[in-house]
Amino acid sequence: MLFWIIIIVAMLKQAWVFENLANYINNDFIWVILADIFGSVSVGNTINSYIIADSFWSISDYILVITAFLISWVTVGIIQIPAESYFFGKRFTITRNIISFVFAIFGAYLVRIFY
Repeated sequence: MLFWIIIIVAMLKQAWVFENLANYINNDFIWVILADIFGSVSVGNTINSYIIADSFWSISDYILVITAFLISWVTVGIIQIPAESYFFGKRFTITRNIISFVFAIFGAYLVRIFY
């Protein structure tokens, strides 16, 4: 798993998509929402987030987007909603994911304020 994360991050470093998107999107909030959505769809554990954070930091030092992605990547789980709703119930699962999504945005802005 660690090998594939390193491969994905290496491909992201070479991707020109982010540079082209940065020319069109100048709003910080839109970047945070996009990072939160991409982090929510992805699945990962906490150990790998250190490697990904370091790699993202070498690509760009935009702490707001990196923090939003990593918080939502670890806390929000769109992929595991079926299993989580089976064990904990649909209401709890949906409420937890929505709260985690919102707090990932809040946490990113909080980190930027204190960074």
